[in-house]
Order: sequence, then structure tokens, then C-alpha cells
Amino acid sequence: MLTGFGLEMLVMSRDEATDALQAVGHTVSWLDVMERRAPKRAHRRPTAAVRLMLDSTPTLFVDFDGTLHVGNAYIDENDEISLDTGRPLLEFAPLLSELLAPYPDVAIVLTTSWARRLSEERVSAYLPAELRPRVVGTTRDIKPRRSYVHDGTERTHVIISYVYGKCLKNWLAIDDAVFGAERFGREPGELVDHFLLLDPARGISDDSAMQRISEWLAEMHS
Repeated sequence: MLTGFGLEMLVMSRDEATDALQAVGHTVSWLDVMERRAPKRAHRRPTAAVRLMLDSTPTLFVDFDGTLHVGNAYIDENDEISLDTGRPLLEFAPLLSELLAPYPDVAIVLTTSWARRLSEERVSAYLPAELRPRVVGTTRDIKPRRSYVHDGTERTHVIISYVYGKCLKNWLAIDDAVFGAERFGREPGELVDHFLLLDPARGISDDSAMQRISEWLAEMHS
């Protein structure tokens, strides 16, 4: 039938379709498309939004470089790791251990790029012993769209994708590369408070960062 009308169909993933449309100057909201295709379901949208966040486990998304130490990691051919600053690996991890000690229910998801090269077990092994059992996963398998890579918001997008995929309600991301958080969410700006953008020269050792993490922990357990 398509051939008879001189038409062709190209099937691709939604992310690829979004990039292709943007390349020719078009944007699309797939949620709006789906609602137009099934208008009888439109009245259920608020319920879907409420049901999106079901897991109330307090979850901390943790980066390594610029967060738990100062410097960028280099992983050699033997998978040995060193920092370009020459400083100790994860030197601020004990600070995180101290902050979390009164809150045994807080889970950790690792967002570090180390996880792309090393296994979750190997990456977790660099953490202090008291933090390792808290690790419930990494974001290594979530691939950002090229548009997010180009504008520098890929880490933010990856974390939010994990949050929505796991239906997390109570979470905070501490990272030196979570840019553009104000542009994400069902409403612009609604997710900003879930992100703590760190100074890579101080990581979580910065007083204001320590205060923000402490406030989040207290809020989660109030």
C-alpha cells in the first residue's frame, strides 16, 4: 500500500527517531503522540504520574571523580587506577561514611565512569567497607542520546532515566557533572532539588555540600 502511494517506511528506535527529526528541524513529544493515538486514555495521565514514584528507599547517586576525590582517574591496561592530580583515590569517602552512618537504609547507586570499564564489584571494592553493602547498582547500562552528550547534560539524563526506570521517590545525586537539571522533569525545574552540583576542586568536602547532604538525609528520615 505504501509503495502504491510512493511512500517508504523506516523503523528505528524512539531515541534515534528523535535525533533524526531534530536534525531536519522538527521536534516531537512522544507522550503527546501516544495520547493522540489513544485519546480514551488521556484522563489517566495524572494517575500515571503519581504511580511513577513508588520506591521510597532513600537513594544517593554517587560519582567518584570530582566528588569523592579531587582529580580525574586514569585506568591503565592492567585496570590499575591513578589520578591526574596525584592525590589519593576516594579521599573523601570517609566523610560520606560518617554522614550515612546514622541512616542504614540509604542505598547508593554509582554513576562513576569507572563502571564502564570495570565490573560493579570491582568499582565498589574501592569504597570503604561500610559503604560497599549499600551499593545497589550503577548507571553503566544507560546510554544517553547524542543530543545530551553534545550539550553536556548526559550525566543528568542518565541519572533521571535510572530514577524513572526504578520508580524512585526519594533520591539525591551528588556529582560534579550534573548540568542542566532545570531542563528536566515533567515540569521545567521540578527536579533541580534532587541534584547537588559539586565543585570538582572540593568534591563533598566542601562545607556547603556536606550541609546539603546532611539536610537531605534529615529530611528523608524526618
